[in-house]
Amino acid sequence: MADVDRLILQVLPVADSDAAELTDLAGGLHDELLGVDGASVAPLTAGAAPEGAKGLGDVAGWLVAQFGTLDGLRAVVTTVHGWVSRTGRSVEVSIDGDVLKVTGVTSQQQGEIIDAWLARHAPGG
Repeated sequence: MADVDRLILQVLPVADSDAAELTDLAGGLHDELLGVDGASVAPLTAGAAPEGAKGLGDVAGWLVAQFGTLDGLRAVVTTVHGWVSRTGRSVEVSIDGDVLKVTGVTSQQQGEIIDAWLARHAPGG
């Protein structure tokens, strides 16, 4: 697993999304992620913005989570998948530039994609 247990999450905008909507959506996801044991989550600040983001408007819809263990990472991604399934939105999850896009595909398809992505971050992976 990467030596940094930091996960960047972005609620992806749709054509008519604005910063306020993305902030609200990220707030709902944030609230759900607070229920994950062993994980902490916070809005991403402009100072911690990913490369290419230019200001606070560019980080609307972004969160940062810390998870501590592979089980914590799995719990965070599973929670994101549940939120995506209920809201119909998409979320990009990234560790050290390795991006997983969680979308509205079937649960089985998303599960296979998530398992392959998680395996890349397992100890010795």
